[in-house]
Amino acid sequence: MEDIQTGIVGGGQDGAIDSIYVFFDDALLDDDSEVLSNDARPTEFGQDRNLELWVIQAKRTPSFTEEAVEKLENTLRRILDLSLKLDELTNLYNSSVLARISLFRSAWEKLLTRRPLIHINVAYTTPGDRGSVNPQVEAKIFALKSAISECVPDAKRISVDLLGGKELLARYNDRPSYTLTMRYQESATSGESHVALVKLSEYYSLIVDEKGRLRRHLFEWNVRDYQGNVAVNQDIRKSLIDAASPEFWWLNNGVTILCKEATSAGKTYSLTDIQIVNGLQTSHEIYEALRNSTDQAVDRMLLVRVIVTADPKTRDQVIRATNRQTAVTDASLRATDEVQRNIEDYFLTKGWYYDRRKNFYKNEGKDPSKIVGIPLLGAAVTATGLFRPDKARGKPSSLLKNNEDYKSVFDQSIALEIYFWVAQLQRRVDAFIVSELAAATTPQKSNLKYHLSMLLVEQLHGGRVRSPQQLGRIANNSSLPTDSEMGELFDKLKQWSDNYTNRESVILERATKSQRFTDYLLDLAAEGRARDS
Repeated sequence: MEDIQTGIVGGGQDGAIDSIYVFFDDALLDDDSEVLSNDARPTEFGQDRNLELWVIQAKRTPSFTEEAVEKLENTLRRILDLSLKLDELTNLYNSSVLARISLFRSAWEKLLTRRPLIHINVAYTTPGDRGSVNPQVEAKIFALKSAISECVPDAKRISVDLLGGKELLARYNDRPSYTLTMRYQESATSGESHVALVKLSEYYSLIVDEKGRLRRHLFEWNVRDYQGNVAVNQDIRKSLIDAASPEFWWLNNGVTILCKEATSAGKTYSLTDIQIVNGLQTSHEIYEALRNSTDQAVDRMLLVRVIVTADPKTRDQVIRATNRQTAVTDASLRATDEVQRNIEDYFLTKGWYYDRRKNFYKNEGKDPSKIVGIPLLGAAVTATGLFRPDKARGKPSSLLKNNEDYKSVFDQSIALEIYFWVAQLQRRVDAFIVSELAAATTPQKSNLKYHLSMLLVEQLHGGRVRSPQQLGRIANNSSLPTDSEMGELFDKLKQWSDNYTNRESVILERATKSQRFTDYLLDLAAEGRARDS
């Protein structure tokens, strides 16, 4: 849910765009993504990696209109034109639109020499009937595609989809299957788990859907993403396509599948709730090799371990053990830490769900409003327990990358009730700030939620907080703030923010990522409390 909210840009000066999302190799990009780092060089990333832009326009009108498509065309002509600097467009578009499209443009420019496979996707949605679209709208769609093609001539795919009520409902109901079948050639069984030799063509059938797309959800628990054109993947690719190469499973460690249930009949496994926790690089290379050319690879074999367990601790042990055999940083294994398991267990006693294994509880059908992931909790504790909302806003992914940052937020000495109270507070703030009561602009909704959380804690604590352990008294004795209390403080925050951005001549997004702005807010809060005392 947090990932969806970060892409919402609709409001005043949105250029007919309601949401923008950018993916690099299926990972959602944010300001802290490695590919956008100033220290990252283009040569660190493999060639032909996917860079995907999604632009969404959502309307409540009962039909698709020419005017809406025309506005999209005009906007995309400008924001995708690299000859135009985004600073030149501040009078036309809000800071959220420019910030989100900047992620795509920055990644595009960084990877230009690496020949990225660019996909541009535009979705125009209404509750109306897709079948009643008139020819004039279709003509505007063609013009929109042409405009995008002119700006991004090397795009591998450009799609503009009109989604009416039926199409939206169909996509909503199109849930990925978590019971899949896989044929095997030979197998050995111990208890309920198995080791099998599987033809690459059969494994390929497991990891792609009926449209030939990689089932990304099968890899959500993997400790790292696809690494691209690195040496190990080049070796895997060579052994797949080289006819003179020895048997593939002789040269490859294979893959590990965790599942809740595995039954076998007629040399076919039926696998329930599977996750491929080791072998992501191998799986990607098999996918690329077989979808492009199956001549050499289809009859080769892959070693597949199928481990049946519903025990979270056992799953964590398997993930750690299978990934310790290759170079994986400790940061990639954070979800299996004892402190993370303890937080999850505590949340469960309160009827909430700590999603340390991405999308686990979403796939279980739990209430999304009570699901909290590691990134959100880490950012919330950074904002309220360290009083660094600027870091929470500007470095959303660093907590899992930087050991010092991680240990300052996730520490066994921090009481579990603190984590739960902070999660509830942030959820309450998130809901308030997008409500009509907050009367917030789009930039304010995107940029001020962690600063509001900090100021609420400052008010409850009566001053600055320098470590999460200091939140113990508040977590044990204080109820969550009411909408009225949040509204009163948020009105001050909006005024202080306007004064600061006008004085410093900076946009709100840039201000909220600086510690100077944080200190400015805390000084004003302290002055106000001194006047009231």
